[in-house]
Amino acid sequence: MGTASAAPGVTPADVTLDLAPGGSKTITKTVSTPAVPPKPDIAFLIDTTGSMGGVISNVRTNANTILSTVASAQPDAQFAVAEYKDMGDATPFRVAQNLTANQADVTNGLNTLVASGGGDIPEDGINGLFQVASGAVGFRPNSTRIVLLIGDAPSHDPSNGHTLANAISALQAADITVLAFDLAGLNSSGQATAITDATDGQLFSGLNASEVSDTILAALHNLPVTVTHQLRDCDPNLSVSLTPDSRTVTSGDDATFTEVVTVGAGAAPGSTLTCKVDFLINGVLSPGFTETITEHVPKVTPSIATTPSGQVPAGGNVSDTATLTGGYHPTGTVTFKLYGPGDTDCTTPIETRTGTVSGSGTAASGNIAAGGVGTYRWVASYSGDDANNPVTSPCGDEEVEVVKATPGITTTPSGSVPAGGVVSDTAAVSGGYHPTGSVTFKLYAPGDTDCTTPIETRTEDLSGSGTAASGNVTIGAAGTYRWTATYSGDANNNSVTSPCSDEQVTVTPQKLTGRAYGLTASAALAGIQLVNIARTPDTGPISTTSTGTTSVPCTASLSGLISAHALCAKVATTEFPGKSVATASIDDTSIGITGIPVITVGAIKSTSTTTCGGSAGTTTIASLKVGNTVVISEPTNVQPNTTVNVGVVKLVLNEQTSFTTPDKGLTVNAVHVTVNALGLAKTDVVLASAESDIGNCP
Repeated sequence: MGTASAAPGVTPADVTLDLAPGGSKTITKTVSTPAVPPKPDIAFLIDTTGSMGGVISNVRTNANTILSTVASAQPDAQFAVAEYKDMGDATPFRVAQNLTANQADVTNGLNTLVASGGGDIPEDGINGLFQVASGAVGFRPNSTRIVLLIGDAPSHDPSNGHTLANAISALQAADITVLAFDLAGLNSSGQATAITDATDGQLFSGLNASEVSDTILAALHNLPVTVTHQLRDCDPNLSVSLTPDSRTVTSGDDATFTEVVTVGAGAAPGSTLTCKVDFLINGVLSPGFTETITEHVPKVTPSIATTPSGQVPAGGNVSDTATLTGGYHPTGTVTFKLYGPGDTDCTTPIETRTGTVSGSGTAASGNIAAGGVGTYRWVASYSGDDANNPVTSPCGDEEVEVVKATPGITTTPSGSVPAGGVVSDTAAVSGGYHPTGSVTFKLYAPGDTDCTTPIETRTEDLSGSGTAASGNVTIGAAGTYRWTATYSGDANNNSVTSPCSDEQVTVTPQKLTGRAYGLTASAALAGIQLVNIARTPDTGPISTTSTGTTSVPCTASLSGLISAHALCAKVATTEFPGKSVATASIDDTSIGITGIPVITVGAIKSTSTTTCGGSAGTTTIASLKVGNTVVISEPTNVQPNTTVNVGVVKLVLNEQTSFTTPDKGLTVNAVHVTVNALGLAKTDVVLASAESDIGNCP
């Protein structure tokens, strides 16, 4: 039982829960019953024998109040009017108005009742009850069936062949509640008590005619009602149980139940489960008596484990993978954000990638080119889905170290050059991360095969294209030289050096040639060879690339038409700097050919010197006389190509002839005598000839 409460209905009518699978909740349900039971079918069964005139009048007078009050509480209420008299009367039972919601028809039915008949004290009430319960009144299905038994005398038993027991059985079978109103004798034999007790009704005794209507109204508001419950449209993963199975309270009072809602272990996270609980009043479901349970199964929060790529060089690729565990078949995406060095709070991503979660719960960022050196950080954020909450890995849990890159260095040394030429080197730095800085070029001399002691060092800035050049370096002697190129490195790139011996430069020596001889002469007259002296003494052609001296034994003297003493010739070479020096000398010479004035020459010496820078020649003559003509009287350094003509004799002193093929050089003749006159011997004499030349100059 409960106390009078709020408006009829169930409280709370809507229950919203957020239970995890396997969780349960206990809820106290309060059902506030209506003052008048629902769907009432109320039948007036009135004793209309002669003594009931005042009662009938009271009911007629207050009929509208009774009917409107009940209809106000239960708008679907219907009413019927029946009467019973005594067994000896012409009509011991009659239905004046069958069930109807039309209050005017009910009033009219009541107005047809007339107090008459009744030959003895007992009346025919038991028969009236039996008839009402057995179909004389057409009660609606699932209605609250109430018979208002109004009388002032007991009933015959049996009554028109129906015993009290018959009537009670029929009333119970029809689920009818009897409210008995005793006007001084209805329960004199205990029949009314037996009937009301058997039908969960109520007996109102000691009434007078003026109290009947008010008592009827009060009785209709205080009927016992039974509240039961049934489940409807419940999700299989939502279990609802209520105790007790039913409660019986006085209409208008509250009935309480303990409700336990349990979510099944198999309920999908993120799903919504519903169930309806109908609370029936006397088996009738009325508006407002349905509870709706809505269970929002909470989403689960998976764990996210991440695996960033390992250490990479600047500019290399980094990546991240994420694995979701502990969720409920997660779908959706993972957003990967990469944060640059210094962004320790993971504020501004430098790259964002989104990967789809696979069936195994993994997602991948794919490769992203990292920038410069530093500590990068990944953050992976799972989007969540219908069953799973979003989750994000902490900043700082996924660090990737980007270290300096090691670029490659390729070099291109200059080609083979002659000794004394210029060499150079170029370097290209590639494969690093936007390399800047400089390249130091070191040149190593021949023999320094381990590149230990550079003979030249040059440092040049690296260009935007990643190249640098040493510039020209003047080289020394012939041999194999070696370059190394060392890139300095920078904030994002390691230093790198080309290997020793990877950059060899071959320096070729100069070709050093020359020839020297003391004297050569020819003279012929009329086809007769008067003089024919080959080069004496003669070094012969000299060709070498190394330092050395080639000399021949001096000739002590020559005699005949041409005589001379101490004739010497020599060629000396120097490897580097390349130089060829040829010298020839004669102490004194006499040329006496018939018809030509005698030519006497004191000590003479010629020198020819050639380097890659050019050639120079000198001639010294102690004295020179043609016949009686003195050309040089004292030792003299004669200017090149000094020509003297004495009669038929032509003299070229310090005769110098330059040449360029096959190599460049200079021939120096101390004295060149020619006679080419008609009738005289044709004469050609060269004294002290020196020739030097050099090839393969830079």
